[in-house]
Amino acid sequence: MLRSLFGKQTLQRASLAARYIATSGKQTTAAAATYITPEPQFPQPLAKPEEKRPNVMKVIERESVARADRDGRSELFRRRVAPKDRLCAGDVVFVETQNSMSDPSLTSNFTGVCIGIYRRGIDTSFILRNVVNKVGVEMRFMAYSPLVKRIEILQKGEGFRRAKLFYLRENPGKTFQLKALKKMAQSAAAAKKH
Repeated sequence: MLRSLFGKQTLQRASLAARYIATSGKQTTAAAATYITPEPQFPQPLAKPEEKRPNVMKVIERESVARADRDGRSELFRRRVAPKDRLCAGDVVFVETQNSMSDPSLTSNFTGVCIGIYRRGIDTSFILRNVVNKVGVEMRFMAYSPLVKRIEILQKGEGFRRAKLFYLRENPGKTFQLKALKKMAQSAAAAKKH
């Protein structure tokens, strides 16, 4: 197959060059000497006695979450935290996002009911739903995005027994009153300014 891709003469030249390098005795360490290895940011993963090798992908995932978790927001998305301390479906959530990377003072706020959480390590995201000008609006936020400045739970949801509340798209009045949600958003924005 290689012969059909490259041709017979190209393969002969490559094998001659490899044979010459192997028998010439010349050492090519000049390129290796100029390469600088970076210092490790995190310690090497230690294997438990019963494990021979740790799962490398899980270690990388944990390290990336630790790097992105600047303000302790990983506690909001952990499953093994008490429900009163973590983000659950049905909670009213206030999110402040940065509009551009060049100017950090430009921010926008969104308040809504959390209708779904997707826990995927560094790709964890959640969906908020609100009614703006009598139109249902849903926004998905990446939990560890550098553009998300603040996530705050304004009110805990009560009486929800599902993990995904997509049925609220048809009956928005079941969960929250629009006026109460607007008041919560205004009070959160006022608290941020002071």
